[in-house]
Amino acid sequence: MTLVYSFFDVFTSPSSFFHRIKYGDHKGRWIFLLLTLSIFALYYSFYSVIDSEWLVQKQLAEIQDLPASQQEELARIFRNLAEYAGWLGTFLSSTAMLVAVALLSLFYMYMDSSDERKSYEQWFSFTLWTQAPTIISTLIFMIILFTIPEQDFRPELINYASVSQLLGIQEESGYLYLIGNSFSVFYIWSIVLATIGIRIWANATWLKSLLIAVTPYIVYVVSQIIMV
Repeated sequence: MTLVYSFFDVFTSPSSFFHRIKYGDHKGRWIFLLLTLSIFALYYSFYSVIDSEWLVQKQLAEIQDLPASQQEELARIFRNLAEYAGWLGTFLSSTAMLVAVALLSLFYMYMDSSDERKSYEQWFSFTLWTQAPTIISTLIFMIILFTIPEQDFRPELINYASVSQLLGIQEESGYLYLIGNSFSVFYIWSIVLATIGIRIWANATWLKSLLIAVTPYIVYVVSQIIMV
């Protein structure tokens, strides 16, 4: 089973795909490389066109409770680091994604109650494949980025597929906007793939598989709300 065939199969026939890789070659190294490159491309292209002053102001908005003297000092530091924002932001975002995959894999392995328990390496490859929609998301974002007029570019476009963007939920909506911005069409797609795969790999019911697949994302959204 070639990588290209696997890539299309996970989207067009996920049930048969997860059945095949349950005991066969899961192409873990290659999907790991593809995902890493796509995440790198997504964030590097974003930070390469974003206005550095916008980044500074966004960071300052998050520290408004600090004394004025500390805000000024941090503003100076932020501006000095702005020229490295592309590489720094790309590295941190890519690392965060890979850490998330590692934690998801651990969670899936822990929740696997089947008679034939899989190794962590197997669940790690499984989780990488459930994140395959990220590659599609990146390709679409790159097309948007390189076709949209420069004057029409907005930083929010990186979340072009979020529920908030698609439904027109404004930032003034508070928690509703935050929740909508934390979920995108591609996250939902990943949850669907994970649900199908967990049902096959862990011999779980549809309901249990869905709960296992969606729980980490709910935890993520709740943590985002708490941190506001």
